[in-house]
Amino acid sequence: MEKAALVFRKLIGYDSMVYNMLSPHLNGGKVLSIGCGEGRMERTLQNKTGIEIEGVEVTRYKNAYIPVKLYDGKRIPIKNKAFDSTIFVYVLHHSNNMEELLSEAVRVTKQNIYILDHVYDDIVSKSLLKAYDYAANFFYGMPMPFSFLKLREWSQLFRKLNLRVEEAFVPSPLNVFFKLGIGKD
Repeated sequence: MEKAALVFRKLIGYDSMVYNMLSPHLNGGKVLSIGCGEGRMERTLQNKTGIEIEGVEVTRYKNAYIPVKLYDGKRIPIKNKAFDSTIFVYVLHHSNNMEELLSEAVRVTKQNIYILDHVYDDIVSKSLLKAYDYAANFFYGMPMPFSFLKLREWSQLFRKLNLRVEEAFVPSPLNVFFKLGIGKD
């Protein structure tokens, strides 16, 4: 099953897309990847950018390509401001507690939080995301609550947590990238 998931990732160009969006922002320092899986893409980022990267994950994977700590999905077992940056790579829509998870990211991060995730406009785009998410994650047995947000909902969440959007763009119709600064404007 893992092999089928890797083939799917390669077909859609997942790793190179993620690398191309994140690498210009990660120039050294300590980076935390929340929901890193086995850390395959994170290892590529580390090798090509010189960052020091660790991950936290709720599921134990057979292989780990970076240091990964298990956690309960609520409280990240890391001290305050231990990382320069934190990344979420298509993770938050798998969570039923986005606000809590982002609050934890704020707690452990000194500078910026980077989010790659999905965004939808209407019922058609949300249905497409559900089908895509199912296909992409079926082999991993990952929880799929389909907690997708509209751009307006992302903005409301960030305001509630006093996160400053420093950069945002929609790389494709169903995907969004955010660079968030910690603290108020």
